[in-house]
Amino acid sequence: MKPIFETCRPRPEVLAGDLTDETFAARLRDVIEGTADPVYQDPATFFRNTFPTEGLRTLTREVLGRLSGREASNSPFIRLETSFGGGKTHNLIALYHIVRGGGQAALEATESNAARGIPHGDIVPGPYWLPTQEWSVAGVVGSDLDPVEGIDHGPVRTRTLWGELAWQLGSSRNGADGGTEAYDHVRRSDEELIAPGTQALDRIVGDRPTLIMLDEIARHLRTAKAVATANRQSDLAEQTVAFLMTLIELAAGRRNIVFVLTLADASDAFGSETVMLQEELDEVRKVAARQERVITPAAEAEIAAIVRHRLFDSFDESAAAETADTYQAYYRGLVERGAKIPERMLRADFHAEMVRNYPFHPELFTVLTRKTATIPQFQKTRGALRLLARMIRRLWDGQPADAWTIAPFHIDLGNDDILNDLTSRLARPVFRQVVEADIASGRPGTPAHAEKLDERWRAEEKPPYGRRLATTIFVHSLTQGIAAGVELQDLLAASIQPGDDPQLLRKTLSRAQGEQRGAAGEAFWFLHWDGRLYLFKTEPSLEKVVQDELSLVGVVRAKQEIDERIQHVWRPGTFKPVYFPAEAAELPDDSRTPKLAIPHFEACSLDVGTGARPEPPDLVRKLFSHAGTAESHRTFKNNIVFLVADESASERMVELAQRHLGIRRIVNDRGRLAQFSKDQQKRLRSMGNAAELDIRVAITRAYRHLFYPSADAPKRADHLAYEALPAQEQGKVSRDQTAALVGVLSKLEKVLTGDGPALSAQFVKAKAWLRGRERMSTEDLRREFAKRLGLKVLLDPNQLKKTIKNGCSQGVWVYHDPKRDRAYGKESPAPLVEISEDAMLYTPEEARRVFPDQPTKKGTEPKPEQCPLCGQVECRCGTGAEPEQSKLLVVTESGAPARVFQRIADGFHDAGRELIGRLVITCEGIPDMQSLGVAVPQFPKGEYRLAQELTAEFGDAGAEGSLSVTFGGDWKRYKRLRSPLETQAREASKASVRNVLTATYAHGLAPVSTGYQTLRDVLVQLDVGRIEARAEEHEGVDPQLSMR
Repeated sequence: MKPIFETCRPRPEVLAGDLTDETFAARLRDVIEGTADPVYQDPATFFRNTFPTEGLRTLTREVLGRLSGREASNSPFIRLETSFGGGKTHNLIALYHIVRGGGQAALEATESNAARGIPHGDIVPGPYWLPTQEWSVAGVVGSDLDPVEGIDHGPVRTRTLWGELAWQLGSSRNGADGGTEAYDHVRRSDEELIAPGTQALDRIVGDRPTLIMLDEIARHLRTAKAVATANRQSDLAEQTVAFLMTLIELAAGRRNIVFVLTLADASDAFGSETVMLQEELDEVRKVAARQERVITPAAEAEIAAIVRHRLFDSFDESAAAETADTYQAYYRGLVERGAKIPERMLRADFHAEMVRNYPFHPELFTVLTRKTATIPQFQKTRGALRLLARMIRRLWDGQPADAWTIAPFHIDLGNDDILNDLTSRLARPVFRQVVEADIASGRPGTPAHAEKLDERWRAEEKPPYGRRLATTIFVHSLTQGIAAGVELQDLLAASIQPGDDPQLLRKTLSRAQGEQRGAAGEAFWFLHWDGRLYLFKTEPSLEKVVQDELSLVGVVRAKQEIDERIQHVWRPGTFKPVYFPAEAAELPDDSRTPKLAIPHFEACSLDVGTGARPEPPDLVRKLFSHAGTAESHRTFKNNIVFLVADESASERMVELAQRHLGIRRIVNDRGRLAQFSKDQQKRLRSMGNAAELDIRVAITRAYRHLFYPSADAPKRADHLAYEALPAQEQGKVSRDQTAALVGVLSKLEKVLTGDGPALSAQFVKAKAWLRGRERMSTEDLRREFAKRLGLKVLLDPNQLKKTIKNGCSQGVWVYHDPKRDRAYGKESPAPLVEISEDAMLYTPEEARRVFPDQPTKKGTEPKPEQCPLCGQVECRCGTGAEPEQSKLLVVTESGAPARVFQRIADGFHDAGRELIGRLVITCEGIPDMQSLGVAVPQFPKGEYRLAQELTAEFGDAGAEGSLSVTFGGDWKRYKRLRSPLETQAREASKASVRNVLTATYAHGLAPVSTGYQTLRDVLVQLDVGRIEARAEEHEGVDPQLSMR
């Protein structure tokens, strides 16, 4: 597929801009008087530029056939009907030239049309149809008639239609003398404004073949209504209609007369007069109907061919077919990918229409002929020619590489002549402000909203989608009323080309409406959407209302909104956010939850425009290096990361915050919101939701500079490494951005998270163990992680617990549980590790010295007692009966959760049992009831059932009521009751509750597993008080195998 500049050649006068208004303004009177532009006056030039429409060919055959006698039965009365500017006058001029000796030029044009491959290109049927003797001709234009001043012809001044016809018919034979002689037959009728009869007309016509043409007579009738006849018993309008009836009757009775009358349709500027004339002619039509012929000069389907013939010297037919093939293949591909386009664009007739209209896109003529042409001031053919000639010249001046056709969006509204054609000429001057604000400003340095929007696309080497969509919507909006506007499918169909992504156009449209926020100044002010149609109106759109509201939202309030939003974007959890620290004392220096420091964007920002690798801002260096009010040296540097705002994005955040607050002001004002339609209210809420998302996106894109501690970072950067956070798609920006930050740090291998592998004990001992120490607390070990830049930031303390537990089993160290006063080494059961000052780690050597009596190796434990007779652990002697089957282990403990779970684990280890099958936990009291409700969803996979007994009294001694509830069932069922039951328990003046939670593990739960440790940790962290727990061994495990 080639661009149109390689396949089409416009006429030289089009490219030169020589086509003036006079070139397109065909006036029959000027041609008759010899004063018309050469394009119309010279027969050869005229016919060379004339496309042989079906209407023109029919007209010439009817007229020439009757007047030449070759088809004498042809219609004597021909009515040309179409809208204003539909080719009527052009056809009358063609008839005039042929009758007055220009027939040879018409024949030559027919031969030229054949050479250009134009089918049915014969303007006249043949040479034998042309006049062989002098024919009389008269052509009167209704706008030229002047009943008051008259038309001055020297010796004669005509005041009426019949007076002017008499003069023209006579002068066409014998000049001024003939005109005066013919006029004398109707002089009195002309002076008294009374229509003559057929006898006077018969004398004027005589025996010569005579062509009478009346153009735009309805216009004359409007002024004639105000002119009374000499006898004051009628007006000139009535007399003119009577004369037309006489003229039709005369033509019907004479074989040498053809009367051609043009009538516009009822929607024309003089529609009421046209209707009146049509009604008045109804009676005479009953007589002449058999001989009347109604012809449409140019069908709608022919307008493209007319325009192409007039504006182009040549074009490549094969390129037209290739372009149509490519477009339809592209449309089919869109449909296969789920895009919605009008079905007509996939049909074969649309392919044929593309070929027939080439190089014009069919949608261009659809909007011009079905929308713009309905405006009374727009002349369908003439107006289209003038507009398209200017479009072509602008296109050939710029020659965009992707101009495969001439589409609606190629209408350059930035060109003043084109803009005038579509505004002032169409009585739409107020639409100029719409164009200048939203489409093409025409002022350097002050882009319109579409131009501003397209800056983004041009930077990405994309077409100017904003200007495309805006221009297409604009030309669909000029009609106003119910026909104004365009549906989304039709809009996209007129705006996309092969290679375009419809989603980008949809995104552009969303930004133009303000639903998806782009850069400042991209949203349109006059673009409206009524739920079905997009259109421009001269009154401001919702976007303009919002923009006006922004002036009432101060910058200070907008920045306060940003501060609040930042605290919602990064919430406490994995990190403890420290918002806007300005002094070292405001950033805690401890080993507890890692800190995420977020300096205020006004106090600290980063400009990365130089391209060099960014270094930490001064405030970040200060916060990282110092701590406390005395600004002493910071100890726990490996427990902090920093997020710094981008300097260029800060202003954007403020703009979006102002927008959000502005929309919120409107939406929250019920009285004001009620002034809008339901669709507009819905759109305002949608714009508000979009603005809220835009703020979140803008904040995440602003705070994208991450600085984190690293031993590998250069000293000049204070050992702070840099990473730019990746931009997130708008729909993927979660409300809490901490997870995204953790994801980046995980890829950088700087954090230790719960879902990653635990560090090896040997590595930790080598990197974090205090040198020269034989023992250290688990809390000290955690502190070292928070200090040493070469270690990962410890986000999940459970990972350190795993490492400690693994270190015990590998003999790296020995863990001492202070609550049980028990040491756990290589051969001990796995301990339930705590991170505290009292829980200690010992080197194996130090442990043997400190705990000499505690068995830490296999073989030092007491052997199980054997039967003295048979020597078996389980006695098999005596009566010879089968030994009693070993019972499943049951361990029951009570007390604090940490102690209970450790004792259960120890009991299973000592008995050589591996799996718990069922665990029953009992607790009492309202706080534990609430804690249990939070804990169970975090427990490992299993079946959980709850038995609960709740009694409550309200008021003094139950004066306001009492409640007694007994529940027994699955936890999923209890979840639905939990909230109301807890509410009643809290509100009660006196309440008691007993909970018995039974957990069943189909595949067993090992006391050394992470799931078991999670059970214990969750209950400890939620401060659950005293519990009773009963752990039963899993039935599927053979105790003998468990011992091994």
